[in-house]
Amino acid sequence: MDMINTTEKQDEKKPLKRSMTGLETELHVIDIEGNLSYAGFDLITTIKKKYPGLNVVKECGLNMIETGCYPHMNAYNPAIEMMGTIEKIIEVAKENKLLIYPFGTYPGKTESRFTSDPNGTYKIQEKIFGAEKFSLATKAVGFHHHYALPKGVFDYEKKNLRLLIDSKLKRSLLNCYNFEIAIDPILTLLTQSSPFFEGKLLAKDSRMLIYRGGKKLAYPGLYSNFQQVGALPPYKQTETDLMRSIKRRKYRWSKAVKKIDKNVNINQMYASELDISWNPVKINKHGTLEQRGMDMNYISIVLGVSVLLKSCLKKIQRDFVEVIPSDIGIKDSFKLQNGIMYIPPHIFVREQLQKKSAYRGFDDDILYDYTKRFYRFAKSLTPDIYKPLLKNIENMIRERKSVSDNIVAFARREEMINDKGEISQKDAQVIALHFSKKFECDLKETKKIVEKIKIKHAGL
Repeated sequence: MDMINTTEKQDEKKPLKRSMTGLETELHVIDIEGNLSYAGFDLITTIKKKYPGLNVVKECGLNMIETGCYPHMNAYNPAIEMMGTIEKIIEVAKENKLLIYPFGTYPGKTESRFTSDPNGTYKIQEKIFGAEKFSLATKAVGFHHHYALPKGVFDYEKKNLRLLIDSKLKRSLLNCYNFEIAIDPILTLLTQSSPFFEGKLLAKDSRMLIYRGGKKLAYPGLYSNFQQVGALPPYKQTETDLMRSIKRRKYRWSKAVKKIDKNVNINQMYASELDISWNPVKINKHGTLEQRGMDMNYISIVLGVSVLLKSCLKKIQRDFVEVIPSDIGIKDSFKLQNGIMYIPPHIFVREQLQKKSAYRGFDDDILYDYTKRFYRFAKSLTPDIYKPLLKNIENMIRERKSVSDNIVAFARREEMINDKGEISQKDAQVIALHFSKKFECDLKETKKIVEKIKIKHAGL
């Protein structure tokens, strides 16, 4: 689901006077015994009957449900809207003897059942990827963060970027784009919640492996053979480079589609060429920079990450911070001096840090130090009023334990994992029910924090 575009106000010196943020969440549906349920579409239909205006849509898998919130200037507004929607989803689910499992992958064995596909896009993708790989699309859920692009860089009629000459706004776009690529291993670390896949302990971030795949991650994932449309992209040095990569991506995907069915009109299948991208960082057709590489997680975690991400992007856009890839950025990343911030070379990020995040997580000292540097920088930019939302992120960093680590620790305490790293289906059900309940508790506690922030903001 795509977020609806909004326009930013600006003055002569600043590309964005008011910054907009939008959020999307994907959720697994389980039954009251903890099994993965394939009643997602029916649940959506029931929800729509009770709450006609609720922003809930189907995903590719019948075990999934998706919701989003419209972009807002104040971070607490999309948070409150999202939490209210999820509360209603849980309410209707329980009325129909269903529950929500909100983490990246369901821990037990699953089937791949797709929702109806009137346009035939799923069938074409299944032929392009192969049935086995395409089935992976239904087995992982994520959290997507949207941030409005600098005003003037996007053509809303053509739903594409404008080619600007010698523009600070153009540089601001590239700086934000490259920054999000640089912090992708950090964001995936902080949100990782998918240690088990198909009843086996696979990685700290199994979702990253099964979705992105490829040689850099040493795993045969969904996009292993189509890294251009699904992998973490390299930095772009110019807007021409960025626009050319979009054209090349469309060309390669069109060629793959035509190989399957030469009669397909690619322009009718996709409203914008920007739709032909499932990369962790992408330019969205509604004029947002979309970070879509993260696992779904507790609401406290996804909101904490959102606050950090928005604070950084706001600083880069408003102050025209130059984000420079350099070897200096390996040891001295995110240090801001004289309007310049250094980030590591993209090879280091994509080939080393990305893999460390997927497999080792907080156990890796290099990634851990990199994450701490980012957190110190982002927290320094975060308004005090939003810092209560950072508590669980800060605890995670201090303890060096992600939600994935906690899920595995629970399974080990209960002696669920055998010598091969496998768990039984019965134990997978126990894990799903246990953490589904914890998610609901976290949702209630986080909502109280956000409501207090709203009250304080109103009093300022």
